[in-house]
Amino acid sequence: MTDLFLRCLRFVLKWEGGLSNDPDDPGGLTNRGVTQARYDQYRKEKGLPRRSVAQMTDEEMREIYWKYYWVPVRGDEFPYPLALAVFDTGVNMGTVTAIRLLQRAINDLLPAGKWIDVDGKLGQRTLSTAKSLPTKTLALKLCDRREERYRAIVRANPKLGKFLRGWLNRLNDLRKEIQKGA
Repeated sequence: MTDLFLRCLRFVLKWEGGLSNDPDDPGGLTNRGVTQARYDQYRKEKGLPRRSVAQMTDEEMREIYWKYYWVPVRGDEFPYPLALAVFDTGVNMGTVTAIRLLQRAINDLLPAGKWIDVDGKLGQRTLSTAKSLPTKTLALKLCDRREERYRAIVRANPKLGKFLRGWLNRLNDLRKEIQKGA
């Protein structure tokens, strides 16, 4: 685990909180942002017996964030604060969605005809194009795309509207962190 990962994880954990089991949250039973389903997957892959996510250790939590969120979004290949924006989006919305939103944000900053594919795959073209753009500008554009997605989620399922304020608070805190920069 890298220093950049641990720095970004501190931000994520500030917003992920402790044990939660809101009946309206599609994630179900969750501890520090890790769902029971993800914890079950992790323990099965390790050859460990199933147990409640409430019993998850700090080491397990860090390994889960590293393996299932940081590595898939290739966090160490992005400069800070873009690494934070992509990672936090992956944690909150899933890594494929995070990459798609990043690709849309990239296209927002490119002229027509130079756009990259929005396929949810973090290939070399997406990565190199992202690195060629101003880091803070791209990270903030990713936040804009994320906000649009939150609002679309609530339009599609108004029951989830109770989470919108918290999602936007987290997103605005992320924007402040991005503005601070390195």
